[in-house]
Amino acid sequence: MTIDSWKTIEREAARLASVRLLDLFDTDPRRVQKLTLTAPHLVADFSKQHIDDGALAALAQAAEAADLEGWRAKMFAGDEVNSSEHRPAMHWALRARQPRPEIAAVRQRMTAFANKIRPEIDAIIHLGIGGSDLGPRLLIDALKPHRRKGLDIRFAANVDGADVVDAIDGLDPRRTLLIVVSKTFTTQETLANASFVRAWGPGHIAAATAAPDKAQAWGVPADHVFEFWDWVGGRYSLWSSVSLCCVVGLKDGVFERVLGGAADMDDHFRTAALERNVPIIAAMVQVWNREACKRGSYALIPYAERLRLLPAYMQQLEMESNGKHITRNGQTLTRPSAGVTWGAAGTNGQHSFFQLLHQGVDEIPVEFILFKDGHEGPPGHRAKLFANALAQSRALMVGKSAEAARAEMLAKGMSVAEADMLAPHRAFPGNRCSTTLCIDALSPEALGALIAFYEHRTFAQGVLAGINSFDQWGVELGKEMANQLAAPLQGGSEPQNLDPSTAAWIGRLKT
Repeated sequence: MTIDSWKTIEREAARLASVRLLDLFDTDPRRVQKLTLTAPHLVADFSKQHIDDGALAALAQAAEAADLEGWRAKMFAGDEVNSSEHRPAMHWALRARQPRPEIAAVRQRMTAFANKIRPEIDAIIHLGIGGSDLGPRLLIDALKPHRRKGLDIRFAANVDGADVVDAIDGLDPRRTLLIVVSKTFTTQETLANASFVRAWGPGHIAAATAAPDKAQAWGVPADHVFEFWDWVGGRYSLWSSVSLCCVVGLKDGVFERVLGGAADMDDHFRTAALERNVPIIAAMVQVWNREACKRGSYALIPYAERLRLLPAYMQQLEMESNGKHITRNGQTLTRPSAGVTWGAAGTNGQHSFFQLLHQGVDEIPVEFILFKDGHEGPPGHRAKLFANALAQSRALMVGKSAEAARAEMLAKGMSVAEADMLAPHRAFPGNRCSTTLCIDALSPEALGALIAFYEHRTFAQGVLAGINSFDQWGVELGKEMANQLAAPLQGGSEPQNLDPSTAAWIGRLKT
């Protein structure tokens, strides 16, 4: 993003700072139509964001200056877009309708393995961490109605032993498939958990990895090792053999339908004009809120219990991808390239942190996620769920003045003194922005499209910030230090030059 394009964005933000959201609707009768965009399986309403034509034009100028369309073309061409690791980023190729031969071969092997192993197992234990855990876990949880009956699917990621102990609890090891997922097959937490479960004696072991030789050396039979490749980032890898547990545990064809929905979104992102391209417009809105309006976090609220794991998935996707402090060229950033992603399923969140969203000092943008059709459970719950989501979005924008709160209390017979005292506490500032996303149903296709939408939005934000969204060096230093500190915590010698606090804690905690 050039200095000139950023100055234009700052001018637009200053212009809109004193304009209330409701006034933007009054001045543009077509606002809802103009700012409601469609993509495959998805409708996105940006009309409650604090933007207008001028702001979007400034953001589009910034996208042009950042060569967003050029970087998009490079990614889909398989060019090197991960500059620090000298790799392409080709997660999109994993869901292509006509996949490359090596991808098609692994996919066929996965299907054949699933068909063969299902009669021999009652349970799957999937061991991975980060991108090797969050994506498959999200798919299995979100697509529960599409799971095979009688097959228990469990996950363990944390190196806290309680996690892996819970994973094996009550299972028959002889009827259990252990799947170890690690890109390098050196991940400390995953291998520690895998060694524990292997000693428990599972009847079947498989692995998904970009290092098949290491998996075989660890003891996985060669025909049970399913490869993926170093041009797939961990947090972008659920489309690969990382999701072997989904191929085994979901009904026939369901995983392929997830891939198909993601491919639909790929087509949209690749070909739609910038002004109607939903991932690009969504990326611009994120940049606008974070960098122009200084809103350092946003809340992701799926009004869908089946999507309750989506906030955790998005935390890794966005913050590991774009949580950087230097540009692709090694220059120090002057503005943040990522905010804090957080959230929980609605309506639960309404009874905890929504107090902060409505009446806290800081404005925190909210992203509401709905799905229209195919709801489970009592029919009457659907309208109640939608009513809550729409009410929260409207309440954030409309608010309530102290005068209106006071008048309501007086109309109910409250004394003037009591109403005067309570009015400030019952006032809501309003003018707080949100986006509403709606997928057509919680189908495999729509879920694939939604996740691909977020991947492309994350990439577009990275381009606008001038960073590499596909490396994650910030994860490495803590891992290196953990390896150094494990020995002294088990009674070995301490590394030299430890800081006093860490040394004192080793003394307290070592066995």
